[in-house]
Amino acid sequence: MLYISIFDAKEGISIEAINREREEWYKKGKDKTFQKMCKTIDRYEVVGKSPLKIIFIIETDNVQALNVLSRHFGDKWISTTYPALRREIFEAMEEDRSIIGG
Repeated sequence: MLYISIFDAKEGISIEAINREREEWYKKGKDKTFQKMCKTIDRYEVVGKSPLKIIFIIETDNVQALNVLSRHFGDKWISTTYPALRREIFEAMEEDRSIIGG
């Protein structure tokens, strides 16, 4: 299943605090654990956004992977995760026509 996770740094959280949190993630080996649980993980940062906004596109059959991510980063981030489908624009238009008509 494909998921889109959006992480917004909480107001007042410093970049130093975020970096400490990231270092802890690596020291505990959570990066390797998380990677094993996922088929693919893509990470994007929104440029020029303050506070920091990060978007993950995660493909996994193990929903526990989403818990690993949100629990570790939960103190300094507001996160929302959505299940998603990968579809071409043409496919979406065809489905809309079949539902709405026209």
